[in-house]
Amino acid sequence: MNRSALVGLAMVALAAVSCGGDGGDNSPVEVAPVDVPELLARAGHSWADDISASTPGIRELVCKDDVWFPEIYSDPLGRPRIERMVFVAWDMPAGTFRGWDLVQNAADRHTWSAALSAEEVGFGCDERFTTGFFFLTSWPENNVSVPVGFQRAERGAFSDAIRSDDGVLVEHSTWIDSDMANVPGPDKATFYLQNLFTGATFSTDVPTERDLDGSPDYYAALEVDYGELGLGAMTDVVAGVAYKSDGAEVMNQCLTVLATSLP
Repeated sequence: MNRSALVGLAMVALAAVSCGGDGGDNSPVEVAPVDVPELLARAGHSWADDISASTPGIRELVCKDDVWFPEIYSDPLGRPRIERMVFVAWDMPAGTFRGWDLVQNAADRHTWSAALSAEEVGFGCDERFTTGFFFLTSWPENNVSVPVGFQRAERGAFSDAIRSDDGVLVEHSTWIDSDMANVPGPDKATFYLQNLFTGATFSTDVPTERDLDGSPDYYAALEVDYGELGLGAMTDVVAGVAYKSDGAEVMNQCLTVLATSLP
């Protein structure tokens, strides 16, 4: 599927969700912090028996006035009973996680959200582009989903893909529309990969390529052998990319393994 189709699908899906930061009271609400390493240690691996059931695809992250608003819509049909959804801030170079429980909306049980201050998260809207965001869904018996990535920019500013024919040699590719993301055109992308459960990590810089038609679209790709790097199962790995311009990080996104990604 090409980039425009991916963006179109994402925008149609997100249109069904009301953004947690649009209008209304923008004050942070008290949410419970989560010991993410402890949660992962109890699970031991991701619940990947049915990725389409474990990765709710309609989600949005907005930051306004240094308050972070993650929101997720989860269709419960055909899914196991969800116990909790955890919003995770991942310091990609350090390989550390901080998390918070999202709150289920009492009026719409499909929606989970939170409002977190810059003090809680540790930084404001336009800072720390080496920290990416994703969420984990948890079910009874300590099952957790594959990590599902958030994007730190306007809807439709990104698209991404993770592909593999054998679950070992894995291709990661990302696109960013620099105009929609409101950033200078990136000349480099740093990919970060980390196994959630073993802590194994890998990172590398790759140059970006700009679309030949002169559009503000920039592309970066990375193919790596998870077996050779000791990263383990691709469904246990969180992947992120930090875009750089003249050596400075200007934006990031976390990628997501989907059912169509698997061999």
